[in-house]
Amino acid sequence: MKIALLCSGLGNVYRGHEVFARDLFSLLRGSLDITLFKGGGESAPGELVIDNIPRGASCLDHVHVASSPKWAESLRVQERCRIEAETFAYAALKPLLEGEFDVVHCLEREVCGIVFDKRHLFKSPPRILFSNGGAIPARDLPPCDFVQEHTALNLSHSAKGKSFMIPHGVDIGLFRPDLVSDFRAQHGIPEDAFVVVSVGAVSYGHKRMDYVVREVAAVNNAYLVVAGQETPDTPEIVALGQRLMGKRVVFTKVPHEDLPKVYAAGDVFTLGSAFETFGIVFIEAMAAGLPVVCTNHQNQRSIVKEGIFIDITKPGELTRVLRDTDREVLSTLGKRGRETVLKNYDLALLKQQYIKHYERIASCPVAMPEFSLKDKIAANAKNAVRSAVSVVIGRSG
Repeated sequence: MKIALLCSGLGNVYRGHEVFARDLFSLLRGSLDITLFKGGGESAPGELVIDNIPRGASCLDHVHVASSPKWAESLRVQERCRIEAETFAYAALKPLLEGEFDVVHCLEREVCGIVFDKRHLFKSPPRILFSNGGAIPARDLPPCDFVQEHTALNLSHSAKGKSFMIPHGVDIGLFRPDLVSDFRAQHGIPEDAFVVVSVGAVSYGHKRMDYVVREVAAVNNAYLVVAGQETPDTPEIVALGQRLMGKRVVFTKVPHEDLPKVYAAGDVFTLGSAFETFGIVFIEAMAAGLPVVCTNHQNQRSIVKEGIFIDITKPGELTRVLRDTDREVLSTLGKRGRETVLKNYDLALLKQQYIKHYERIASCPVAMPEFSLKDKIAANAKNAVRSAVSVVIGRSG
């Protein structure tokens, strides 16, 4: 059984989506014949760098969109992502055709759609699996044979008969409560300070980091550490943090392998988003022993389980919880969170689930389109119409 894992963003951007691709490949490569197709970075054993136009390429700086100014920038970002995925997908076709894979596991919708559409080119057509990292409802899913969902809620809205659920996982040896970190010392944070950690894109939109800054700033003497991908909003949010908190706020961007040291420097974790398809950072923080304060959404309640759930869109709500919750209560929640991760999100436990589903998918027959009586009738009807039009045009001429 041969598996191809495709992620166009890996090597181009740093988000939970790409962390999932990297972790899944690292988890399975010793047990399965799996090849990682990625959009950037360096080639390595079992890893192919596929040529593409990255979303951050300067040649895309002047993308034109027909939109009101309010939505123009958002549409440009979407267009950049689409171009990255589509150019990646077409460039990946040659090694996919040559590799004779049994399962092609796609993490981007555009990539999945193109590979599925070109499946007739393969000597032995592979089964196409799509990981639905964006909570896409069934009606909008790309064409595929199987769908992996990450939460029970998403599974309930997915394509019936071809969907299954495996949650995201975390390396419990890398993210752990007893990790010694010098992060506080490096950034001038007192050892006895109360530190709030937030990990995500530094933006106004989905992650709402400006909300987090304002709420933590109102907690006397609290420090805030924000780690995440920079966006066009980042300079303004950094300026807001410095104006409201001065030296009590730290903005940083670290490689994923160094992220455990950031969590280890904190006392509590929070995220400003009102909804996450999953939110890998939640289980990373929990694995590190941090209590989690997050949105009171069904997805997050089912994932975090042991946390403090609030109306994250309400001004003053996060401030109230951080200011008024007893520190012993937070510490107890942190310990329970670690237990939740050990029970539900340990990568070592999830590994067997992936192997089982890959084997099941690889053994399923591939249904390729065939010429049928219905197709014959439709083709004859079209030809008859063309002939009639030709006769009429000929006579009028």
